[in-house]
Amino acid sequence: MDSLYIEKVAENLNANFRKKKITGYDFTNNKFQISIEGTILSFILSNPNGLLIDRGKIENKTLLKRYRNLFIKEVKNLNLDRILMFNLVKITVSGKIENYHLIVELTGKTSNVFFVDENGKILFRAREAQTSAREIKTGKIYQLPPLDKKPFKEVKFGKITPEGVEKSLYKYVAGISPLNCKEIAFYMKQGMTLKEAYEKFIKKHKNSQKSFVYFKNGNPKILTTFKYDSLAELKFKSFEGELSFINAWDFFSRENQKTENLEKIKRELLKAVKKKINSIKNRLKQIENPEKLLEEAQKLQKQGELLKYNLHLIAAGKEIVEVTDFETGATVAIKVDPSKTPKDNLKTIFKKAKRLRNRAEHEKDEKEKLKRELLWLKVLKDKISENKDIETLVEIKETIFPEKKYKKKKEKTKPFREIVLPSGKTLLIGKNSMENEILSLKVANPWDLWFHTKEIPGSHVILRLEKNEIPDEEDIETAASAAVFYSKGKESGKVKVDFTRAKNLKKPPGTPTGFVIYKNEKTIFTTSEKFKKLLRNNLLRFQNT
Repeated sequence: MDSLYIEKVAENLNANFRKKKITGYDFTNNKFQISIEGTILSFILSNPNGLLIDRGKIENKTLLKRYRNLFIKEVKNLNLDRILMFNLVKITVSGKIENYHLIVELTGKTSNVFFVDENGKILFRAREAQTSAREIKTGKIYQLPPLDKKPFKEVKFGKITPEGVEKSLYKYVAGISPLNCKEIAFYMKQGMTLKEAYEKFIKKHKNSQKSFVYFKNGNPKILTTFKYDSLAELKFKSFEGELSFINAWDFFSRENQKTENLEKIKRELLKAVKKKINSIKNRLKQIENPEKLLEEAQKLQKQGELLKYNLHLIAAGKEIVEVTDFETGATVAIKVDPSKTPKDNLKTIFKKAKRLRNRAEHEKDEKEKLKRELLWLKVLKDKISENKDIETLVEIKETIFPEKKYKKKKEKTKPFREIVLPSGKTLLIGKNSMENEILSLKVANPWDLWFHTKEIPGSHVILRLEKNEIPDEEDIETAASAAVFYSKGKESGKVKVDFTRAKNLKKPPGTPTGFVIYKNEKTIFTTSEKFKKLLRNNLLRFQNT
């Protein structure tokens, strides 16, 4: 967006809003809004600048509230720069005419809005500005930003080449941007002189009634006031009509806001996911080796068995008892507590063995859960990086940050619903489309069973199995009922549920998140009642439901 584009916007504004009344002003979060008889113009003063046009009303929250109901006399572009000036007029009750000026400077980081009286005195400014080039405090006389360039006719040129024009013309000629220079240089490469190329460029600009938005990598990147020959390789979208230049800028601003929001959410999510990944890696390092714990438990168990048949060898005051291993014939030294009776020593050894077995089982389960969560997070990290759908990212954000909704109670969030059935088998159930995809294609083992309601949206359900294990019919029915329970067919009576081995799933390229195709499936007719009944009877042990 350059000063020539602002010039065309001024023409749009002047043609469509001249003689209309300003009914309100607002300035919030770098967005200055003007309400003109039901139309809201929002000037974005951050970098990059933007313009939005809407219908509706705004609240008067600025010191300009007293300057409502002024009529727009004229809108124009100032100083061959990115500046718009609304010339306003007020007719007092006594019939006196007062003139004011609303000046919108869209100059990148230094963008600002000023409201001045007919003598140029600044009555309001949207943002404080620190600059040594001019004094623009409230109560002072408004000064335009300094312009160290000249109109084209006043510039004297030395040796001229298209390459030099493309790189440097904008440094000397007022109202010309680097992009404009590229187009002028393109004409020169076709055999024109600089003057001919410049005049052709300006004529196209002046005569154009259409605006063009050019795209790079699918995102809008360039706004022009006519169709540029130098951008012929880029895709574009044209706008025409009474507000063609305003509507194009509105489209450009909204699309870029979407991109900015998308990237902001991505950065936030990736930071959070990386933090969780590092946390899980640290927790995995701290987990005791289940195999080692089990080995120690088996060793103690055997010592207990040997001591059981040799209690008579435990003499008072003895700390070590030597017994013969009846399997190997080797002598085994067993440490005992001389202050305890032989039976109490035996109980202590068996108790320690049991405790170690339980700890080994717990550590094994915890290690498996952490590894599964780590895999989920690594896949999720890749999905976030490549995702361009803001709705999916927001869905992921709500999964990762549920505590944002409940500030008082921060709950620990894990991937998927994990449900242990009465048989001891585990069901893993996706909570959203992203989890469904990761669960089915990355987390599930090839031999696990996958369930989903046929032609009805719902969660993907995985029944965990051992390799080569034949699933129990009761577990299949429960898993199918769970698929119905977590679907839109929950209250629809009997529903078809397809199930197949996870190895039979595939995701076609370009399909929406969570979409899979499958083969070798079987179908079961069931309702959600079986699963509901188990819930009511408290027969399920839930984790993170």
